[in-house]
Amino acid sequence: MNPDGRPLVFVDTETATLRGAPFLLELAAVRVVDGEVADTFAELVLPPVPIEPEATEIHGIDEDMVRQADPAPMVLRRFLEYVAEDWMVAHSAGFDARVLAYECARAGLTAPRNPLVDTVPLAKRYLPEAPDHKLETLCQYLDLEEGDHHRALDDATWCWQVFAACAAEAAQQGDEWTASSLLGRVPITVAGKAPESPRLPGRLRALERAVRAGDDVRLVYGEGRSPSELPVTPLFLFDRKGKGYLEAECHNSGLLKTYLLERVQRVLDPR
Repeated sequence: MNPDGRPLVFVDTETATLRGAPFLLELAAVRVVDGEVADTFAELVLPPVPIEPEATEIHGIDEDMVRQADPAPMVLRRFLEYVAEDWMVAHSAGFDARVLAYECARAGLTAPRNPLVDTVPLAKRYLPEAPDHKLETLCQYLDLEEGDHHRALDDATWCWQVFAACAAEAAQQGDEWTASSLLGRVPITVAGKAPESPRLPGRLRALERAVRAGDDVRLVYGEGRSPSELPVTPLFLFDRKGKGYLEAECHNSGLLKTYLLERVQRVLDPR
């Protein structure tokens, strides 16, 4: 079923937001050894941003459900210890790798370099007659047992079952699965999806220092001649699709907000 008989950890994430940088809301994993479930990991996460109603419509997780949950850095540390050096597997693995990469970056944690197998290309090759290769569709196609779609532990379990179905078909076709055939030419890793740092013009270099030191600043923010002065605590700088962003705690609202760097005119010391 897997190269060298190594354990595989099947992973799934759910997020609090559907747009912009991802915020982890639920993280689950199923470790499979010799074709059997050895143990599982499943935790809700308290996000630093409100859960978007559209996200709740997909996975059913609301604010009340996560009120007593730990924040992402604590959950991530336990998850990374759980995974250790094992290979991971996910359906649409690039998405889950990106979610974990952003949260590792926010927490200052080293993103894991464990290989991450994607079951989507495997399903396209070995289950070509499925109507499409979304996880929910594959569950129906393979007549897998019922559960809560878009809940992390159920989806991680189904990912394993889809992987097993592909492995069985590969064996029937005489295909020998090797590390290279499972991982492809450019293996997916969480570290490989780490967000890049934005290029900061001189007027914004103070933001890098503020993030490192945890200092408060005032952003002169907006366009035109009447920008706003916003007192914030800068937390995280990142580049997304060629644009730079700052995540910072807004002192006026007490909420974590994302600011477009090109709209920051100046960075001032706090009053």
